[in-house]
Amino acid sequence: MTSTFLSTKKLTFAQQQLVVHSGFGFVHYDILSIESVNLLKSPENLEHVIITSKNAIPAVLDLKKDIKNIYCVGDVTTERLIFNGMIPQLTASDSKTLATKIRTSHSGKSFTYLCGDHRREELPQLLREHQIPLEEVIVYESAIVEKSFDRIFAAVLFYSPRGVFAFAKANKHQPQCAICIGETTAAAARELFPSVVVANKQTVENVLTTAIKLLRDDKK
Repeated sequence: MTSTFLSTKKLTFAQQQLVVHSGFGFVHYDILSIESVNLLKSPENLEHVIITSKNAIPAVLDLKKDIKNIYCVGDVTTERLIFNGMIPQLTASDSKTLATKIRTSHSGKSFTYLCGDHRREELPQLLREHQIPLEEVIVYESAIVEKSFDRIFAAVLFYSPRGVFAFAKANKHQPQCAICIGETTAAAARELFPSVVVANKQTVENVLTTAIKLLRDDKK
């Protein structure tokens, strides 16, 4: 029987082909629906802008002409910014690390954080603890898509802590393994799954290749 895993993010055609060519099966859906927020007015301070999710990029592009410096989390977000002609001043693998870098080398500046309505607390808390001015502007909203399954997958692929908890709420029977895009997501998964594996690079493709390798190793 073909092993099948579940991705809690819809895969592009190229990503689907990566799985198909591996010989494994997959089910995919977006566990979070994202909707951009129409800002009534532009934020006043766009000298130093922080984003920690690619979901904020549409807002960044709308405000591009006014943004002077940008600081971001994640390889995919970084690549999209560069593709659109914006070179980040600082990048990091997670929001806490980015906040630490900002505290170390840019503590005298004021920042605007373009974020979602369920943003995590680590970055704002750390900056405020060190008296670094931060204005938060919500530029996108996310809603949980609750979906239950009557089967147990070989593994479930997660891309955010909120996705982990949303899946667990809708599915009482958990698979043995969760494969996560980063350490923040993995920390949430460890509360619920016996086995948690973290991709060594924060991209969907790397999460997929991690899952494929794990399932192949399990078959040996």
